[in-house]
Amino acid sequence: MEGRNDRKKLVFIVPRPFSKVSELSKYEDLSVHYQGVILSSCYGHMLKVNKVGNFRVIFTKIRYDHYLMYNMLFFMRCVAFALAARVKRDRYDLVVTYDPLKTGVWGAITAGILNAKFAPEVNGVYTSPAEYMDDAETLSVKLKKFFYPRIEAWVLKRADGVKLLFPTQVDPFKPVMKTSVIHSFSNYVPIDRFAGGNGAENHEILFVGYPFKRKGVDILIHAFKQVAPDFPQWRLKILGWYPDRRELEACMGNHPQISHHPPVETSEVPEHIKQCSIFVLPSRSEAMGRVLVESMAAGKPRIGAHVDGIPTVIRDGVDGVLFEPENTSELSEKLSQLMADKALRESLGDAARKRAFSEHVKEIYLNNVVTFYNATM
Repeated sequence: MEGRNDRKKLVFIVPRPFSKVSELSKYEDLSVHYQGVILSSCYGHMLKVNKVGNFRVIFTKIRYDHYLMYNMLFFMRCVAFALAARVKRDRYDLVVTYDPLKTGVWGAITAGILNAKFAPEVNGVYTSPAEYMDDAETLSVKLKKFFYPRIEAWVLKRADGVKLLFPTQVDPFKPVMKTSVIHSFSNYVPIDRFAGGNGAENHEILFVGYPFKRKGVDILIHAFKQVAPDFPQWRLKILGWYPDRRELEACMGNHPQISHHPPVETSEVPEHIKQCSIFVLPSRSEAMGRVLVESMAAGKPRIGAHVDGIPTVIRDGVDGVLFEPENTSELSEKLSQLMADKALRESLGDAARKRAFSEHVKEIYLNNVVTFYNATM
């Protein structure tokens, strides 16, 4: 193992707010290989945290009530950090960002000031029309539709390495990309929390997520309604945050076998997944589907739309079932098939659990991400 002074120095720009020290464990693990700085945001009680492993933490307090001001302050801190490091001749080797949009722009500028390599992660399918289905056609949304593809192209053109969730994720931008360092692998999911799924049959189909249309909640509800009369003991539970409940309630239509559960803390999600009998993610667009890895670890039979990155975490007929996106009739057939066949549910669930603990363990993720960072540098 190299000495601390010999370790490469990384800068992580992660604007999503951290609420618990445990959420920073990834950087503790990466400290075996690297050192550096994390530029991120947090809620007030986390401001006292200034170090994780070999990484210094620079937090900006999240302000949703003054979001524009918060973003400006975050960007200024990135630039101020980079300029100060440049003046002190404090060399950094790589800047990593969470996405190729706003954060990617900040990362490209920060990397330019530091004269460091730049590696954006791509954690969404920002070119998909489904990305905007849940938004009213406001001026803001029109501007996003116009600018997001151009911003992503600008960022990816400047990348020295790109981390994807599925191989074709940035195909529209390949003509402008200069790097050949493009690695595709799943994000880290702490699957141990989902191990030991409840083996009891409660005849519950579970969906977890939001927003409503992009995640295909309407597709699932309509599909379940078609088969519900044949399976009166089965229920569908929709767990998620829907600020305008009218659309959800209209779709549910007071159906006696369908219920909505309000959103829960991340720490409570494992119990909901462990208790279900079938897990469904019917998204119109989905880069990976973290919940599919979580339900995989819990040993649940899973149904997912054959779209974007979902087929990377469901092998059709082996450890789950796929259906064509937005095909309500096909989803109804898949639901009926699983609801009627306990042996099939158990077979798919067992295969899913085995796959989770062979392909999605922390050690494999760390090997993948370290290989990617080193290839980029």
